[in-house]
Amino acid sequence: MPEAVSVLVLRGNGTALAMAEAEALGFQTKVRHGRLAIGHRPESLDSAAGIDTVLDEGGVMPWTTNEAVVAAVDIGTRPLEGKVCVRVDRLGGRMGDSSTQTIARSLGARLHEAGWDIDLERPDHVLCIALDATSMHVGWGWERPRSAGLSVTARRAGERPFFRPVSLGPHLARTAVNLALGTRQGVVLDAMTGTGGFLIEAALTGRETVGMDFDPMMVEGASTNLEWALDGKTHHAQVILGDATELSTSLPESARGRVAGLVLDPPYGRNSHGSHGPWDLLARVLSSASEVIGDEGAGCCLILPVAPLSPDADGAVGENVAVEPTYGTWEDVLNLFEASRWTLRPERWTVRVHGSLARLILHATCAPQG
Repeated sequence: MPEAVSVLVLRGNGTALAMAEAEALGFQTKVRHGRLAIGHRPESLDSAAGIDTVLDEGGVMPWTTNEAVVAAVDIGTRPLEGKVCVRVDRLGGRMGDSSTQTIARSLGARLHEAGWDIDLERPDHVLCIALDATSMHVGWGWERPRSAGLSVTARRAGERPFFRPVSLGPHLARTAVNLALGTRQGVVLDAMTGTGGFLIEAALTGRETVGMDFDPMMVEGASTNLEWALDGKTHHAQVILGDATELSTSLPESARGRVAGLVLDPPYGRNSHGSHGPWDLLARVLSSASEVIGDEGAGCCLILPVAPLSPDADGAVGENVAVEPTYGTWEDVLNLFEASRWTLRPERWTVRVHGSLARLILHATCAPQG
């Protein structure tokens, strides 16, 4: 069966990272305009953090007029089962003389004339129109329902029972897990779990996950956060005390040779191991992880603190942009991967933390042994 063609409505301004996450999960992009991407989707993209909405049986067009949008939207020949409504969303502000009310009313009238049962309160199907001012394009399609779960607001790091100021937020943690694992089958390894941000997001998406930390206090705190976030739901995650530089012995036997995704948000400064910066620690972790990966190989998402950058409008960091890590230099990063079995991909993304700090997101892969 051919894969379905869908329109993705990407979340926020970091669309390059959101697009990379969707593609890691199997989305095959045909074209992207700002926050709108059209292409072939896999069966589900429910785990993606960077997608606001998935629109099926739709399309994308440049913005011209309200009337042109109404004329272009094909309401299709779906079975007349259930109730429908039209929703028009603005992304990034107003486009010219666009009118959400005019578009919604006109399309609602077309649906009514075609025999659909209109219900604005409890529809079974939603025809969604996305007006993207960031690219001056319009996307449309039937909104694909996504699995419900604990809201992102409820999962914010500051809401967890065990909290540290450096904790990652749920959106970035989920994106990192998806980038690292992609479509591979196997174990997600959160090798320096800290408060358990990666661990929680991997567990919530049903992945088999191991969170590990050298500090007993972090292991206890991450375990508390995991049980809080899962709230009694069945999961396939565990938190253990162990040394991430000796994974062949510290990793549970059931996970050895099965690691498919490695996520790293390394401790720095007073939280790090030793006093000589993070590079020796990271080199040993990468080396150790390469010894326990699965038959499909593995991906790694590494998040580093850096000085604020000047990314592209979509959050991508171009190859000519100078990167200043909080510790060491960009050459240290390159040397770290060149000396390992991991291959650093050229794409880089950044997320602002505050005026003097940003996070750099890096993606690497490792082929299976032999």
